[in-house]
Amino acid sequence: MANTQSSQAFYSLTLEASAAPTAACTCNVIPGLKSQDQQIFEARGQRLYLHRIIENEDRTEVKVSTFLDQDVFGIVRGVSAFRIPGTSTDQLVVSSDSGRVVLLNYDADKNCFKRVHQETFGKSGIRRTIPGQYLASDPRGRCCMLASVEKNKVVYIVNRNAEGGILISSPHEANQWASLCFAVCALDTGWEHPVFATLEVDYNDAENDPTGDMYESREKQLVYYTVDLGLNHVVKSWSDTVDYSANMIFGVPGGAEGPSGVLVCCEDRIYYRHDKALPLCIPIPRRKGPTEDPNRKRIIVAGCLHLARSQKKFFFLLQTDDGDVFKLTMSMGEDEQGRPTSQPEKLHLKYYDTYPVAKHMLLIRKGYLYIAAENGNNKLYHVNNLAEKAHIEPENSFTSDSHDIDYSGDYQPLYFKPRGLMYTSLAVDIPSLHPLMRTIVDNPLNEDAPQIYAIQGTGRRSKFKTIRHGLEIQEIVSSPLGNVEYSNLWSLRHRSSDQYHSYLLLSSDYADKTIVLSIGDEVETMEDSPFLTNRASLEAALMGDATLVQVHARGVRSILESGTINEWPTPSHRTIVAASANERQLLLGLSSAELAFFFMGDDGVLNQLEEMPEMSGKVTALSVGQTPRGQMQAKFAVVGCDDCTIRVLSIELDSPLEPRSVQALSAVPTSLEVVEQIDPTSGVGVTYVHIGLQSGLYLRAVIDEVTGELGEVRTKFLGAKATRLFPVSVDGAAIGEGESSILACSSRPWLGYNHPLSQLYTLAPLVTGPLEAAAGFVSEHIHGLCALQGTNLLIFQLSGLEGRLATEEVGLRYTPRGMCRHPYGTTWWVVQSEGNALSERTKAQLIAAAPVEEEPATNGTANGKVNGSDEDAKMDDADDEVKDEDEDEEEPLVPEELTPEELEQHLGLSRASGHWASCISAIDPYEAKAITATIEFEENEAALCVAAVPFETRSWEVFVVVGTGQHMSPGNAAVQSKGFVHVFQITDEGRGLERVHRTEFPHPIYALLPFHGRLALGIGAELFLYDIGMKHILRKTRGATVPNLITSLAAQGNRIIASDVSESVTYIVYKGGDANRLIPFADDTIQRWTSGMTMLDYETVAGGDKFGNLWVVRAPEQASKESDEEGIGGFIVNERSYLGGAPYRVELRAHTFTQDIPTSLQRTALVAGGQEVLFWSGLEGTMGILVPFQSREDVEFFSQLEGLLRQEEVPLAGRDHLMYRSYYVPVKGVVDGDLCERFARLGVDAKAKVAAELEREGREVERKVQEMRGRVAF
Repeated sequence: MANTQSSQAFYSLTLEASAAPTAACTCNVIPGLKSQDQQIFEARGQRLYLHRIIENEDRTEVKVSTFLDQDVFGIVRGVSAFRIPGTSTDQLVVSSDSGRVVLLNYDADKNCFKRVHQETFGKSGIRRTIPGQYLASDPRGRCCMLASVEKNKVVYIVNRNAEGGILISSPHEANQWASLCFAVCALDTGWEHPVFATLEVDYNDAENDPTGDMYESREKQLVYYTVDLGLNHVVKSWSDTVDYSANMIFGVPGGAEGPSGVLVCCEDRIYYRHDKALPLCIPIPRRKGPTEDPNRKRIIVAGCLHLARSQKKFFFLLQTDDGDVFKLTMSMGEDEQGRPTSQPEKLHLKYYDTYPVAKHMLLIRKGYLYIAAENGNNKLYHVNNLAEKAHIEPENSFTSDSHDIDYSGDYQPLYFKPRGLMYTSLAVDIPSLHPLMRTIVDNPLNEDAPQIYAIQGTGRRSKFKTIRHGLEIQEIVSSPLGNVEYSNLWSLRHRSSDQYHSYLLLSSDYADKTIVLSIGDEVETMEDSPFLTNRASLEAALMGDATLVQVHARGVRSILESGTINEWPTPSHRTIVAASANERQLLLGLSSAELAFFFMGDDGVLNQLEEMPEMSGKVTALSVGQTPRGQMQAKFAVVGCDDCTIRVLSIELDSPLEPRSVQALSAVPTSLEVVEQIDPTSGVGVTYVHIGLQSGLYLRAVIDEVTGELGEVRTKFLGAKATRLFPVSVDGAAIGEGESSILACSSRPWLGYNHPLSQLYTLAPLVTGPLEAAAGFVSEHIHGLCALQGTNLLIFQLSGLEGRLATEEVGLRYTPRGMCRHPYGTTWWVVQSEGNALSERTKAQLIAAAPVEEEPATNGTANGKVNGSDEDAKMDDADDEVKDEDEDEEEPLVPEELTPEELEQHLGLSRASGHWASCISAIDPYEAKAITATIEFEENEAALCVAAVPFETRSWEVFVVVGTGQHMSPGNAAVQSKGFVHVFQITDEGRGLERVHRTEFPHPIYALLPFHGRLALGIGAELFLYDIGMKHILRKTRGATVPNLITSLAAQGNRIIASDVSESVTYIVYKGGDANRLIPFADDTIQRWTSGMTMLDYETVAGGDKFGNLWVVRAPEQASKESDEEGIGGFIVNERSYLGGAPYRVELRAHTFTQDIPTSLQRTALVAGGQEVLFWSGLEGTMGILVPFQSREDVEFFSQLEGLLRQEEVPLAGRDHLMYRSYYVPVKGVVDGDLCERFARLGVDAKAKVAAELEREGREVERKVQEMRGRVAF
């Protein structure tokens, strides 16, 4: 529980979960689906996901939909799926840091994971002797093995009982003393005893040999462990020596489908090994090209198997660390009668395609290949061809003939020519923020809400991203409407039974007119429409079966299906100021503050109620509720007046316009909408009133079905303009038929909808300009929304409702290391560097020196035409096999056409050991949305940091300063690296850069900071202040401040905070004037390997370390006062060092574990008018916030709620939540908001139980939890 006695407590929230895949597998867990409709079970960080591939009938539109996302509050280490014989769905197995193995089922009714079994086998945490690092399951679904890095392995046998329940055995140990495990896989042995294979190294002899000879002669073994199902024990059945560089193993199909055994993947070679067959070997082909090192060896990093059981065929797709994928098949030997035997005779390897380097590759039976990328976006590729024709690219096909199986002998390497995609095509590019190098929250253009600027990715797939909170739209039509500004629009069907809209009415209050557009194949103006066009419309609706109603200031026009037009004029000296209608009821607000109510008869004619009650003030907005399904009338209407009140009135014919309740507001209501939406807790429809105020506030309240009272009011500030509300349906159905949503228009548009994953009501902005009005738009070709945007008519669709962030990207050249913005402009500068990669200059020299026969393209590759194959590889429903359609057609296969730059981005940078490629780029993400200037660094330099520094001696002119390192070789102490500081002058209003000079230093430069018109930089363990000179930067002062290496700097006033690579942070005060000294006065008591930090205020620092901790420390009050004393005659100068450090120690105020490496931290506000929070981002793509509590009451409430949920909502993987958040240091001063938000997903009884302990109502607890997020973030 959070320390409520601390002077400050925080509420921790995750804005964007980790995007780095840990493990993934295919499964069939949804009951009733075909076996080819596989799902993807994936683990990222502390969350489990279920994805499903959704496609239309002709497979032209494909998307990967995430239909389940669940937090496990633990480190997931492995996942697997297997089908227990006799069951209809797969069982999911999860290994984590809990020391337990967990079996899960998918609960389709509740859309959640259901824990079937949880068995404890060891201590919690990531330990080298506790199983869980490796997980493998038997292909026949009989057992699974968990192995640790050292010594221990356990096997669980799984069965089902007579009632269909799942039974799991006690753990069967297969321990091997003094052995290290490198890989585990399950063999396919048919229905014989299950066998698991491992790669192990016995270090017993090496450990006991003081000479080191046994260490040099150590061997790696391929070991078989057989599970005897009859005797219920595990035995080591076979072992053999393999190449010590072996890193992965894959099980080969067995039984009737194949020879069984394993593929052992080593450095530059692949072996087939089995105890019942002769070994085979084939080298891994290397890339051929002028910029490729012919001696560089590759390893296999990922792979997947496809098995066609009916045809008894299989193949592997294996990927190298370059991203090249090869298809591996086997040729079986034949007996004397020419029949195939179970003995493999030959290995065949064929270059398939090149993809991003994968953490996991999954082949889906529908004919797709899913790449869970190690870095960057995940990909889904459509398999067009299986590369079964030998005459296609024979130069990229290889066999194991004449290759010696002796791993210690020499062999002839193989070479191939990489190219663009040929056998597959990209179907879906799934956005990902992993790896997220740096983020800065800023608002240079003064938009309503700040944006998150991020540098993300590695190599040529790196991006500079502008991230906004909101839903992306796909603009279909943007048509100008002339100089007239229109204020409202309505889309109408001709009859209630019609599927598509027929009319689009646009009303202009300024011009006092209405135009009518017909919706068909085109949207065009109607010349002879029955609507009144010389008046501005207040409301237009389809009532009854086919009656069109138009309301204007002077009356109501009813257009019957027969063509008859009925007019209702307003009473004398009165006009209509507001109107609202549903299928049967019409309510008007008159200028005299009276209400006029109409109901429609069976003949389609509107009948007026004689009574016209008067409101307490002028009517500003009103709304009648939707007609419930199966009923003829709605119950309630809501009327807003200029006295800042709204009234709920009954509109049933038994009690028309009777007041039910009154609610006071903080401002005049400008828009009201009564909408029925699904309550996620009960699953039934609830009537909500949505209220837009003149102040820009949006309110949402529940109307009691019986009394009409308003309750559960939720509030959100949308913008500076008055809020207007419009009911829409995001699935294209009519209002009241589909899932109803609300589009709120203020200074920017917002969409209120039930989130498809959490089912919670979510309010998200649309990433577009301000909208005046909106309505649904459904035609034969378009299902979306239409809106008025300035003087344009906009028709658009939503890209999706699952995400909450919209991004704009600018591609980069190398891996980004740092960024900064012009302090007075909008230009960004990004420094990039890539290790073991050739620079542009070196590549150009190699290509120029290449022989004539070599093609002078990047990596020596050739381009062809766009893939012209029609072959569509997919899985057969019955046989589960990939087969080629149109096999008789001999249409040639050619790779996709790519420019040299696109090809290099596809294949990746050319690698070379010991080389660095680096540059700095100026980026305009607003107008040009591209790189405006790039300067390469030569002489093997690598840019590490950048800062925009205004120098006082140059009249505060801003210069761009870059810190670099030269000849860096991490981990190699023998290589002496040095650093440089480059100074660039800004040209072309920030779009260009011009070199001024560079200054050499003995160490690489990792930290730069503008400080008092000078440059502060860390060089090793020392801090320096420099000024700009004519040929170099000029040193002004120096000070030894940290124990090891300065990695980042921050400053306020005369105080500088320096973070050390392994010793937390140090507070430093600068004494100017004649003293000119840098004095460290406070440091930490705990070693923290700081990865990022920022100052929260003058005395408080927040930081993160490489182990995933997030912490807040504060300088002691006495030390802070002493450091601010003027001159050098005070106490702080004469204080003695304490225990080899600074005189004082900082105090720890807050600490929590995040399971990501925080790289950027910043104190900022994320929403308009919101409270400032501590925003942080992590390397794996996580973005989160720490919200400071405003009151002691909130601290106590959320601390108690967190404690109750720890008991009621036990983490799915079996990890104790308190221990998880206290991984390295006990959690302090932080309440886990992610756990508190799990309250909304509890059942009704569990909610009531927790709420009773809190002495509150369940709805009140839920509202309070949602408001904690809603008022500060998204």
